[in-house]
Amino acid sequence: MKTLILRSLLVAVLVGHAIGLVSTVASFRSGTKYDPPLSEAEFHQMGNMTVNDVDAALAKRRIKMTRWDWLRDSVHYSYFWKQVEHGAIVPSLGVFLACICVGWTEEREIQRLKTAA
Repeated sequence: MKTLILRSLLVAVLVGHAIGLVSTVASFRSGTKYDPPLSEAEFHQMGNMTVNDVDAALAKRRIKMTRWDWLRDSVHYSYFWKQVEHGAIVPSLGVFLACICVGWTEEREIQRLKTAA
């Protein structure tokens, strides 16, 4: 039983995190970045402007990003990996429970066949 739990845990961590990564990348549609980025002074200055004025000021700096551009830029930051980790919790738990159930059922079947023989 100990080996079943350890194997299930290993599979759950690997497969769950792979599902989390694929889910994070697949859920991203399109993004925007600003070049050069906003400074804190600019951000506070824009607090006094209307929405239309802010949009006009940022339109010159706005750059549309594809999914792959975003992925290439985001992989280096911890927030990306935190998002992947957060998205991997439920899949990891599901894979772990599925492995335990299948393993437990297989062990019961093997024990039944051994006693029948």
